[in-house]
Amino acid sequence: MLLRRYPFLLSLALLAPPLHAQDGEQLYGLYCAACHAPDGKGATGGAFPPLAGSEWVHGNPKRSVAIILKGIHGPIEVGGKSYNLEMPPQGDALGDDQIVAILNFVHKAWGNKGQEVKRDLVQVARDEFASRTKPWTAPELMELFPLEKQPTALANLTSRVYKGQWVQTPDFSKIEAENVEEEHHGIIDLSIAALKQDFGIVWEGDFMAPADGEYEFQLDADDGARLLLNGHPVAEVKGLGSMANKQRISEGKVTLKAGANPIRIEYFQGKGIQDISLGWKIASAQQWQWLTPQAPLKSPSVPTIPLLPKDGRTVIYRNFIEGSSPRAIGFGFPSGVSMAYSADNLAPELLWADGFIDAGRHWTNRGQGFQPPMAANVITLSNQRFLPPSARFKGYTLDPKGNPTFNVKMENQLLSDFWTPGENGTLIRTLSLTGGSSVLEIPLGDNPQVTPAKSVSLAPGKPVTVTYKLR
Repeated sequence: MLLRRYPFLLSLALLAPPLHAQDGEQLYGLYCAACHAPDGKGATGGAFPPLAGSEWVHGNPKRSVAIILKGIHGPIEVGGKSYNLEMPPQGDALGDDQIVAILNFVHKAWGNKGQEVKRDLVQVARDEFASRTKPWTAPELMELFPLEKQPTALANLTSRVYKGQWVQTPDFSKIEAENVEEEHHGIIDLSIAALKQDFGIVWEGDFMAPADGEYEFQLDADDGARLLLNGHPVAEVKGLGSMANKQRISEGKVTLKAGANPIRIEYFQGKGIQDISLGWKIASAQQWQWLTPQAPLKSPSVPTIPLLPKDGRTVIYRNFIEGSSPRAIGFGFPSGVSMAYSADNLAPELLWADGFIDAGRHWTNRGQGFQPPMAANVITLSNQRFLPPSARFKGYTLDPKGNPTFNVKMENQLLSDFWTPGENGTLIRTLSLTGGSSVLEIPLGDNPQVTPAKSVSLAPGKPVTVTYKLR
């Protein structure tokens, strides 16, 4: 997985001299090490996901190709640690040979044992995912390319599934099990029940403590759960409730001997969402180890930093904006109207009124995730590319008041897209085309709140002005 947290890193890389010999280690250093670190352990002390020892580089090699081509966003767990950073798609920036070289280096470096990536696999993946316009999420990738299950600290694990309706964890010894299975991977996984509601599961086995000492356990569930070690209760989540309520998390400490310690986990599900997380660590350790498929994903609190236009000047925001592509550029105009332009799809994608954006997420500790605009009503103009494949984003310029002109090069033509605030909560957009003789059909957005026309025909040397009214 190649993480691109900041788009300008890609721009710097593209200015470097080309590597004619496709040397995977050199290419990795050029395109990937800024975020994943030269040793693959994650830059800035592990703030970015590691590639060394990552479960994401093992198994089906098409998963790695898919991530490079289309990027990934949202929460992801790597090596028992949760991340919520963004990797924009790199399929347009990297050729097939470069992708092959980089992945074959990563799949074998630092002790990794990933499968070889062949050029025809990259070509097949490009065709298969060509219509995809958004980065992947971790659940999507795991559904398409399930991760190889790694052994946990649980051994000799069995599960028993029960049916019933409860509001508290019942005495399962008085209920007859519907099914009994051996769980060879030692994972506490609710999918074994194959039920959506009104069921319970009990897992029993041995917790293999690596050393004598004090251990900490953390349990959370939707709905209820109980943990026992050596026959004694350690943690319990009582009654019906959601994992969104962090006050329900139960933590306990217990002293264990090295080797096998009998463990029992009880769980029941009522209606709605079903989920459980169970983690452990030696008391002196920093990182939790998880006995469930994924660690709970916690969002760190960040300060609120409203970003607003000042002194009649348009303000710019170059970070991930929810609802647009990873390479979105946001502008807040003094008229109280804002917009986001996608450098991926070469078009404006979002419009909204009133507040611009809260910069707290991305201006605090390098930030994580996509930030939504500061508006209840965000209008989507488009979310896909309409210009020909040969079109390339050539950046933007700002007038003295900070109003942007976006420039797109198409063979012998240049498309300029200028935005400026109008009166009474409007935005004025001026489109112009120079060079060549081809006429472009420019979609304006099929939304009665912003424009009466769905598209305009743009001829060279004949600018077209459109007014968007949001208030």
